[in-house]
Amino acid sequence: MIHTMKDTTTSEVSRVLIELREDTGLVTLGRVATLVVISPEDHLDDSIDVAVHASHEHPARIIVIVPQGDTDRNALDAEVRVGADAGAGELIVLRPSGLVVNGMDTLITPLLLPDAPIVTWWSAAPPVCPSQDVVGALSTRRITDALAADDPDAVFRRLSHNYHPGDTDLCWSRLTNWRGLLAAAYEQPPISAPTAVTIEGKLNKPTVTLMRQWLADFLSVPVTVKDTDGDFGLISITLHREDGDITLRRVSPHTVIVSTPGETDDQSVTMPVRTMHDLLSEELRRLDADDIYGTVLTAAFPHHVDVKDFATGKPAPSDIRVKDKDDLIEHAAQFSVEMIDEAVRERGIAHIAMTGGRTGTQVARRIGELLHSTDVAASKVHVWWGDERFVETKSDDRNDRPALSALTLTAGIPVYNVHSMPASDMGMELDDAAAWYGQQLSLLGADSAHTEETDEERAFFDVVLLGMGEDGHIASLFPDHEDAGDATRSAVSVRNSPKPPSERISLTWPMLNAARHVVFLVAGEEKAEFAARAHGDIDPVNLPASAVRGTVSTTWFLDPEAASAIEH
Repeated sequence: MIHTMKDTTTSEVSRVLIELREDTGLVTLGRVATLVVISPEDHLDDSIDVAVHASHEHPARIIVIVPQGDTDRNALDAEVRVGADAGAGELIVLRPSGLVVNGMDTLITPLLLPDAPIVTWWSAAPPVCPSQDVVGALSTRRITDALAADDPDAVFRRLSHNYHPGDTDLCWSRLTNWRGLLAAAYEQPPISAPTAVTIEGKLNKPTVTLMRQWLADFLSVPVTVKDTDGDFGLISITLHREDGDITLRRVSPHTVIVSTPGETDDQSVTMPVRTMHDLLSEELRRLDADDIYGTVLTAAFPHHVDVKDFATGKPAPSDIRVKDKDDLIEHAAQFSVEMIDEAVRERGIAHIAMTGGRTGTQVARRIGELLHSTDVAASKVHVWWGDERFVETKSDDRNDRPALSALTLTAGIPVYNVHSMPASDMGMELDDAAAWYGQQLSLLGADSAHTEETDEERAFFDVVLLGMGEDGHIASLFPDHEDAGDATRSAVSVRNSPKPPSERISLTWPMLNAARHVVFLVAGEEKAEFAARAHGDIDPVNLPASAVRGTVSTTWFLDPEAASAIEH
């Protein structure tokens, strides 16, 4: 039975669910968990099929969240399924759109089973940090599938850096039968410790990398990977022993051949390639943290990112020298509005990151005025901030406060499209506030910034505005500061800032570099030396302003004093 609702609320969904249970005689006493599935629309049918199949083994209430993009609606559509359409439980499909997407945690809270663990599965590309995702933060277990992403290797490096007990990935589950068969082969008499291991498989496959690390940790012997093309990511594993080799080789999607020393005939073992049903069912069998996975993951995918790589290989900076600061504000605002207009016309949406400071605030206000006087669709514009001081909402120290009225009342940008960073009086600690802002970016597609190479197509921001401090800092990324090096998250907390106030939130290197156009606003003779040096080598540690580049353009708007040290 399926009940469909349009423009509804979770209270109404809960009421309908109770009515359907009463009508069908369904009870919830046997439910062992709430399974939350985050799925894009094009994965929905497969995701539901897998979840329903898994629920036959592990009865659960299934809540499938399907965020709706590219819509002006702020609404919730839903389906409630019970009986044969829902497996061994109830199934609720939620389609939030517009602003409703931003509150997915509060959306599902009234629908959770009481006193039951929550398991969240992302059936497509996972978030940057599952444990800090709005839904993941509620969950006992968080299940990802890196193979569903465009760059699984990059995803695993992020998952490794951001690992938290309770995280797991289905690539690890894909190895369970291999690990069991290896353990059985290892213990066949006469037992002899391997001296080395050789793996054949595709070198860039995460399953191969995880298996290599697990064997290295478990056996404490050298493990070599032989890059081999084939129909399977992992093809064979050979344990080299003094009395002869033990080899496990997959020969078909259903069969593995085991060769052991002293045996003339190989043993054929039925070991089908695991389905998604198998993988999810396995992960639902345990609700405690998989410590072995955590150990293997963090060792197999060490996250050592050179942050200058985010700016490397992009077009060189260009300069626009203006006659004075007023001229700088006008030219920078006009350029920004032109790029916003281009983005809306070509892609139907525009994202701009504002900067604070006197010049940044004046540019933001002028952008608001120009948007008001042009035919740019302001409702399609999203405004973000590159950094913010972690002070109270009404503090004059905040970067957003002086510009809000110009962007909303004057320009007509909807209030819900203006994404201010949290304030200190909003009930969040600094780290939680930074994580929350990263979540908001992720919800609108900013995770593309964390790919190995951000090109024009994958850039999230259309324009990033940046000022530059007298020490060469940008946003709240200061020279040689311990909090400036985090490249795994979208927003980072900053403590002990060299400039007051000491606590801040800043976008990170990958986010600032995920822009088509980067605009520097620099005025004053005191900044001339660092402005000139920032045009040279990329050096994020000592000169942060040198390490942000746009995929299309990086433009420095300079008054005569700020440009005085730059060679023509």
